[in-house]
Amino acid sequence: MPAAKPAKTNSYPPWAPRIWNGMSVGHYFRMLNENRFQIHPLKYPMTGLVGGCSVINSVLNRCQRLRFEDRIANTQLAAPPIFIIGHWRSGTTLMHELMSLDRSSAYPSNFEAFVPRHFLFSGWFFYPLINLLMPQKRPMDSMTMSADSPQEDDFALISDGAATPYRRIAFPNNPDKHHQQLRFDQAEEEQQASVQRTLDHFLKSLTLRYPDKRLVLKSPPHTGRIAQLARWFPDAKFIHMARHPHKLVSSTMRLWKSLDHTQSFQLPKYDDQWLKEYVFDCQRLMYESYFDFRDQLPSERLIEINFEDLVASPEDTVARIYNQLKLDDAEAIKLQVRQYFDQRLGHKTNPVNLDDGLKAEIDQHWQPYAEVFGYKS
Repeated sequence: MPAAKPAKTNSYPPWAPRIWNGMSVGHYFRMLNENRFQIHPLKYPMTGLVGGCSVINSVLNRCQRLRFEDRIANTQLAAPPIFIIGHWRSGTTLMHELMSLDRSSAYPSNFEAFVPRHFLFSGWFFYPLINLLMPQKRPMDSMTMSADSPQEDDFALISDGAATPYRRIAFPNNPDKHHQQLRFDQAEEEQQASVQRTLDHFLKSLTLRYPDKRLVLKSPPHTGRIAQLARWFPDAKFIHMARHPHKLVSSTMRLWKSLDHTQSFQLPKYDDQWLKEYVFDCQRLMYESYFDFRDQLPSERLIEINFEDLVASPEDTVARIYNQLKLDDAEAIKLQVRQYFDQRLGHKTNPVNLDDGLKAEIDQHWQPYAEVFGYKS
């Protein structure tokens, strides 16, 4: 089977920030060394740029540690956080943006997620610079993007050197075991500890930046960490997003192609067959963990939403989330949601064209998912 072609994406200029730009020298060197510095020559400029940023990050990390570390350590979260979970391309980003409209909540921005160890110290200078350098559209779709846009907290884990499946993106041609962390209850003890330690520090830093605000977080890998998150953050609430598997598989393959071509230190050599099997395997691991634990949470802590319902009736769906999770101001958020969608009239999702053979494979491998979330044909 021929190698996968780069996904058609919006332009991602060479000077735009990469997901590794927030790493310190130590974390960056360890990642390159783990992959035996197998960098494609065309990626040398990016490698050098990220390396230069890592030096700056190390200095700024130290500055923030000296000024803020005691205050971060003594900070308590204002309220149990809300975690938005679900498979990639299931509508988690849309839900994150909608829940972030609530003025009583706060969320990690692109800037804060990419420099989690020094945004408190450096934000006054680096925030406008990063905002200037960032492309206006995400590379995998047409959603708008800025330094202030809500972002996945797994990118903060990357910058802080913690264990996350996204480390695969750096070297997509090398043997990969990072995706095994999606079955997080079977992850190594140190991997679990690194995620807990890093996430706790990041959420406390955000709370120091946004006092008295409930944090709204989103990351697909959290789907497989739900049991651990529920233990680490007692009374945390979860919003799970589901979408038809036929839409998810093709869209997720396009996502990985886009990220691997714009963010990696190699030129991806895998083919579509490998990528499809990778998507299937990640889904299986992630949802083994999720299905094992979901019934242990009461209804006021976990709600499951279908993307199709959210798009068809956004105001009522978000109000239902607020009512079931016992959050305040359901009526106020309905107005915010209505204004959000009014501003985005005409937004179109990428078309999905699947042959009958791939549909049959998806139906077979995703059968438990389809049955649980009501997509059984």
